Amino acid sequence: MMMMRRRRRSRQGQYGACTRRLDQLLTISSGLLCCSPAAAWSGLLRQLIIPSSSSSSSLRVPLSTSSSTEATGGGGFAAAGNDQQQQQPPLGTADVLLPSSEEILFQHQDVVRAETPQVAAAAAEEVVIAIGGNIGDRVQNFNKALEFMRNSGIQVIRHACLYESAPAYVTDQPVFLNSAVAARTKLDPHALLSTLKQIESELGRASGGIRYGPRPLDLDIIFYGDKTVNTERLQIPHARFMERPFVLAPLVDLARPASSDVPGHWLRHSTVNKGGIANAWNQMGGEACVGKEGLRRVIPVGSKLLDWATRTHVMGILNVTPDSFSDGGRYLSVDDAVRHARRLAADGADFIDIGAQSTRPGATRLSTDEELSRLLPVLDALARDPALDGVDLSVDTFDSRVVREAVSRGVKIVNDVSGGCLDPEMLSTVAELGVPYIMMHMRGDPTTMQNKANTSYGDDVCCEIGQELQVQLQRAEDAGIPAWRIIIDPGIGFAKTADQNLEVLRNLPAVRKALSEGSPANAHGPLLVGASRKSFLGKICGHKKGEERDAATIAATVVGVIGGANIVRVHNVQAVHDAVRVVDAIYKRQPATIHT
Repeated sequence: MMMMRRRRRSRQGQYGACTRRLDQLLTISSGLLCCSPAAAWSGLLRQLIIPSSSSSSSLRVPLSTSSSTEATGGGGFAAAGNDQQQQQPPLGTADVLLPSSEEILFQHQDVVRAETPQVAAAAAEEVVIAIGGNIGDRVQNFNKALEFMRNSGIQVIRHACLYESAPAYVTDQPVFLNSAVAARTKLDPHALLSTLKQIESELGRASGGIRYGPRPLDLDIIFYGDKTVNTERLQIPHARFMERPFVLAPLVDLARPASSDVPGHWLRHSTVNKGGIANAWNQMGGEACVGKEGLRRVIPVGSKLLDWATRTHVMGILNVTPDSFSDGGRYLSVDDAVRHARRLAADGADFIDIGAQSTRPGATRLSTDEELSRLLPVLDALARDPALDGVDLSVDTFDSRVVREAVSRGVKIVNDVSGGCLDPEMLSTVAELGVPYIMMHMRGDPTTMQNKANTSYGDDVCCEIGQELQVQLQRAEDAGIPAWRIIIDPGIGFAKTADQNLEVLRNLPAVRKALSEGSPANAHGPLLVGASRKSFLGKICGHKKGEERDAATIAATVVGVIGGANIVRVHNVQAVHDAVRVVDAIYKRQPATIHT
């Protein structure tokens, strides 16, 4: 009898403690109602997991859990669940044992929107996230996903190239777009998973669906530092990432050699340490896979995806300036400019690069208003000219305000001879506008670029050019310009002597090699060469007038294409177009078209 009374008093004491605890929570919750739902939940849950005593307890708490995500495959990568089926209880019915705050916060993370992550690791980890999708506006979905990541405690630091890949397993569906990013985050692996799932949901990804079937977006954690995670919800690294070329190719783009020496880096994981990714890629065929086996690198230009490796693309030059070195003053009127643009298009130009600011050595800088007054009437006329259908317009400027106006009038590409160095707003403007960016190597500005200091290099001019471009490329990525939107130009004729220009043309692969040390993705990306009618060609051939240097331009351009140039920027499109077609037929095995 005495024992029964003691048990009754013990239960009454427990019930009383619980009642007092619930009263405390109700008081707290009333104060949190003015906050966001996420903040209110966070506050309540923190009170639940920090009891007045140190003993742990088993509590029934309402939890919001994300719906289970079926493992997916095909040309896109797996869903954020890393191919692990997620069996989760419905809203409000979870029985959870709470030995520590960590477990409940893992579950709670799913109720918090992506832009307000709540769970933090002790220190930021470098993670790799694969991106894929094959329905809707694929490029725009990628852009929005990157924006959501930046707003969710995921700092993207490097981007891979963009790949289009054929679907696997379920082949009757659209082709996929694939890439990957390296990022730093303090979110723990499960919180990161929940955040990525929320981003997928925001962009139209629904639970269920056909296994390996179509989807607007996949975000998958491939690596989380050098850690291994194997839980019911999550497996890191992904069990099959080494088997898939559309995953390996972006990983190669992100794998900087020096990073393998950084403690805790994902390249030090046991599955990929000592060159494991490169070895797996090479065993699969390496670069020979690109352009074959349903895998190609692409760059978005307007509504198109440009495969720059299939053939050499030609960019025609249209200067609406009075003082350009070759054709200054010829196309100042709108009618003359339109007439010349039509001729460039008829001669085979893929792009037309329009410049209103001369960048010849010694040229003075115009005001923004002066540059726009020359440029905008021509752009407006070209934008509505049906003779230019299929030809994309580029603007040659280093002024971000000119860029903004030009893009609003239909320009698809920005060509910046300064590589972002002459206008502090250039990189952020290009990132915001989401257009391809030609980043050229130059030291100084047009008034100083040819002085002794700016043309002094060490023993390896190509290596120095690559290293200096690396610095600018990292600034561009930090500003939000993905590697898959960047075209590299080594800057023939800018801050280089005649001999240095020849060395660059002679050894373009060395520029790519130097880039690969810090930016493998850009080393794999498109390369533009613009040697057209430059003064060093005139010195070699003895021609003072620019238009007399077209034969020399053809020779220099052919050498550039053989060395790896994908885009050539020229004045005489017809002559160069024919020359590069022959080079492509020989080296890129493009079929020869017979004209009668």
